[in-house]
Amino acid sequence: MGFIEELRSILDNAVKSVEITHALTSGGLDSSIASALARKYNDFKGVVVSLEGKSPDIKYAKILADKIGIKLDLVDVSLEEAIDYVEKTVKILATFDPMEVVNSTVILIVFEHIKSDNGIRVLTGDGGDELFAGYSYMHKMDFKELEEYIAKLPSFWSFSSFKIGESLGLKVFSPYLVDYVVEYALKIPPELKIVKFRDKKIGKYILRIAFEDLIPKEIAWREKHPIEVGSGFNRLYKVLEDLSEGLEFEEVRFWQLDKNRD
Repeated sequence: MGFIEELRSILDNAVKSVEITHALTSGGLDSSIASALARKYNDFKGVVVSLEGKSPDIKYAKILADKIGIKLDLVDVSLEEAIDYVEKTVKILATFDPMEVVNSTVILIVFEHIKSDNGIRVLTGDGGDELFAGYSYMHKMDFKELEEYIAKLPSFWSFSSFKIGESLGLKVFSPYLVDYVVEYALKIPPELKIVKFRDKKIGKYILRIAFEDLIPKEIAWREKHPIEVGSGFNRLYKVLEDLSEGLEFEEVRFWQLDKNRD
């Protein structure tokens, strides 16, 4: 059995014994694969967020929902509501790193909606980008450096969805973070994670070709967009910058936004 067939089998095995009530449905590759696999064993709702109706994710989330046969809830928030959620996110995570706060605010909005809908366990795609080289900064590494870098990630990675879920009493599950999935992903050669096509490097190549028959091709080959871009929440960066100017917060850590990260 080759890497593709084995990866399909391992990820499928990771979801089949887990009861899912809702899924974070951004229409991105990792979460779409997770949802398509889980749909074989569960009937659940997808949830997608937009800021004032301006979200590229809506289109892809609808395509996925139609393909796998799930109900999709669209949560649309105003700029004022988003700012209120930012404050909640900062309190939960105790950070004011712009990227982490904006990304996590999207997750908090999804999870609060799920909580109000009597959700129990939420499916995410956490870990897919880290294990399969989804971030653009990874594409600048040579294969040896990339392999060594990815191998170190599980020792210190952290995903805000778990802390947010815990704060709301929700259980969060990602098949990519199951121990044997992580172990197998680390064995996959970096040459199968990043390939060059038409003078452009493509990450998560093995995931794309392994599951392009299970999810819509528009999603299988969709370009990577950070969650704040797909949801339209990247507009909050300037707002946060303006609101935080000259302010100091106790017991909250600060660091610079990494502009090289997706």
